[in-house]
Amino acid sequence: MTTMKKSIHDNANGLDYTLVNDHYLPNLTAAAPAEHPTGRWGRLHKTYLKEQHPIRYNQLLLSGVLGSYLAKLDKQAEEQLALTIRQMQDSAVG
Repeated sequence: MTTMKKSIHDNANGLDYTLVNDHYLPNLTAAAPAEHPTGRWGRLHKTYLKEQHPIRYNQLLLSGVLGSYLAKLDKQAEEQLALTIRQMQDSAVG
């Protein structure tokens, strides 16, 4: 009978595994989500990702970067909206 190691490391995916009964289970921990304020555009994009790109949504969620990704996208959208409004105002005046 072969004795199995209590824990192993997989270099291919970088995860550590612990032996539980006859199976190796990954040592996963959920990091506390960082607070990133997400406005309207971030919320809309989150809904879009969930509905149209669930794999990408899960990748972002599980990697812990969804909040910062949505906050960055929201900021860019707000800046673009402000620029568009300024350009429209300038063209109406001039």
